[in-house]
Amino acid sequence: MLDGDVAGGTYGPNGNQPDWSQWNIQAALFDSDAENQIGSFTVTNLSDPTVPDTNGLYQITASAGDTAKWPVGKAQFWISAQGPNGVTITDQPFWMRLRANPLSKYGA
Repeated sequence: MLDGDVAGGTYGPNGNQPDWSQWNIQAALFDSDAENQIGSFTVTNLSDPTVPDTNGLYQITASAGDTAKWPVGKAQFWISAQGPNGVTITDQPFWMRLRANPLSKYGA
């Protein structure tokens, strides 16, 4: 949650959100100790300034070729946002467990 003036003014359906369309979002996957990056993501901004309900709508993807290289085990998904004024917001990581595809032994 952001209080007070925000970069890009206010926007969104209620006029009380930062204009997230102006922010740079980054996402990456790290090992369980958060010391080694094991994956990266493409972040696509889907915000449409003419449609307030899409404010802050982003799509986060990784290619099948990249995900196939991720090691099995615990991992941390980190995301951060950098505003047009240089302010950076980083949230706590999302914990996940990467597992091998059980169908891969059958050629799927």
